[in-house]
Amino acid sequence: MRYEVRSFHDPQQHAAAIQGWQQVYDQLGAGRLSSELFQVSGERFQIFHEVLDKRVVQHGHAPRQRFCMAFATGRPPIIQGCKVSSNSVLLLRDGEEFLLHAPEGMAFMSFSVDLERFSRLAEIELGSAQFSQLVSMPGMNVPMRLLKEIKVRVCRNFDGLIRRGEHEAPVVEKDIEDTLMAALLDLLLQAHGEKKRSELAVNSYIVKKSQELALADPGSPLSVLDLCERLRVSRRTLQNSFQRVVGIRPVEFLRSIRLNAVRRKLASSSACECTVGDVAYEMGFRHLSHFSASYYKLFGEYPSETQRLE
Repeated sequence: MRYEVRSFHDPQQHAAAIQGWQQVYDQLGAGRLSSELFQVSGERFQIFHEVLDKRVVQHGHAPRQRFCMAFATGRPPIIQGCKVSSNSVLLLRDGEEFLLHAPEGMAFMSFSVDLERFSRLAEIELGSAQFSQLVSMPGMNVPMRLLKEIKVRVCRNFDGLIRRGEHEAPVVEKDIEDTLMAALLDLLLQAHGEKKRSELAVNSYIVKKSQELALADPGSPLSVLDLCERLRVSRRTLQNSFQRVVGIRPVEFLRSIRLNAVRRKLASSSACECTVGDVAYEMGFRHLSHFSASYYKLFGEYPSETQRLE
């Protein structure tokens, strides 16, 4: 995963530094440009935030095989020839061309995710009819409150991971990707309204299948979005099913399932055969301190206190 914060005095150097975007930045405002770029890029996602102190025209093409969303965090630009408001969101798909007139002092944030996976999830969340409207939609207006919430949610996620020095772990990339996917889906749901899917399987079946999927490969924990993809249900349906059947959120339930699997493995093996860390890692727990705290919360004892075979 690539993580960087850079400053520039040349607009095209700034433009070329944004990974995956084929674009040209033409400076219109007089004087030496000063810009800042924050960027986090993974295999299947990208986040960047840019600030420019001069008027600039940006034109080019979005990344291929990506779904991109962007919005102003400072002075709003003119996008595709249309003046936008501070709560406007620009949507770009799969190498789509764009033209953006950035005023002096513009600040802009962009998220992009894998187009194929996002399309599958969006169709599940919105239904086929509403999803088809998304194909040609250039942008939308959403409540400013929601934009601020999404920015805080996304930034809090990767800022904490970077501070802990965990930004090289594959599991961290997956966490950030899922956070971005969920944020984009929330924007679409706010704009379109969620379609109810009464034809879905009964709640108990969804919980049962989720448990089976989680235990099929415990070393690779499934996220809520993973389950939605596998079961073809919306997040709301998944959450409601778990709340009605087991009274807790899917993430908590599946974590508990894996913790129980760890406890069974510890109780049926000796310390010579495998360490606590080995068993925890085998069941998908990558951070021992978090694992130990969750284990204690669930079982009232630390994993080192669980009785092992002699």
